[in-house]
Amino acid sequence: MICVVNTNHERAMNTTTASPNSARQRFIQNLAEGELFQHYQKAFHTLTSLPLNLKSVGDGVNMDRITTRTGVAGVVETQVPVRVGRNTIAVMLTGGVRLQPANADTFAPVAKALLDDDRSAAEIRSAKVQFEHVPVMQPERYEAALAILQSFAQQLGESAHRLLFATATHEPEAVRNAKSFIHEHLAEPMSLEAVASAVNVSPFHFCKLFKRATGLTFTDFVNRARVEKAKRMLMKPAARITEVAYDVGFQSLSHFNRSFRRIADESPTEFRSRMKSGAPALMAA
Repeated sequence: MICVVNTNHERAMNTTTASPNSARQRFIQNLAEGELFQHYQKAFHTLTSLPLNLKSVGDGVNMDRITTRTGVAGVVETQVPVRVGRNTIAVMLTGGVRLQPANADTFAPVAKALLDDDRSAAEIRSAKVQFEHVPVMQPERYEAALAILQSFAQQLGESAHRLLFATATHEPEAVRNAKSFIHEHLAEPMSLEAVASAVNVSPFHFCKLFKRATGLTFTDFVNRARVEKAKRMLMKPAARITEVAYDVGFQSLSHFNRSFRRIADESPTEFRSRMKSGAPALMAA
């Protein structure tokens, strides 16, 4: 059964059984290995002595704010969401830290939990040594570090959005060629069948291949690519929003506005105003 897609509508039927999880994990791994994340990871460690890791999230996980949890004996860990539009694609994880110095009684709950788990005396001593090496940070300093991470998460989300549309050497040739074809013909009506034919792949096989490689349906990828191009065009003061909508391939202004808000979490008018004022984008609430 063929995956039927019509880019004039936002609905798409996708009958493939391929899970996007593996594609998402590869994408996040590439993001984590990129120069931008590596630079901030090193800077964060230099500033705080804490590790910083990037982890993919599963389907249905949509954190919209920083989450800090306090574990046994006051060890604090924080997750900072990385979002593309309204979607959380990953979380940045800080290592454990104490916001108050340890004292003689601090390790007691940990020791009790280990004893209840039938751990040996040697294991408990080893755990105490590790516990005593947990960094201690002033609460105000930790809050400042998290504020920096939140700003970085926004930059990383924007970088991830751009990376979605770049061709990657690990992708199948048909997917790389399809991305190039899509970018070259964004302003034109476009169907999955036409793109599959252009890269010499059957529509059914192309549907599965493209979703597996990018983690996006063909329709979502095309709409996101159009919105990304529209953002660049909206930076020009003389460009009218209606003209931009049709120039990037949307068939109606209402479809353009809906897609833009869904993907960018703001309207084209709000985006243009923010760019003029130089204000940063807000995290989706």
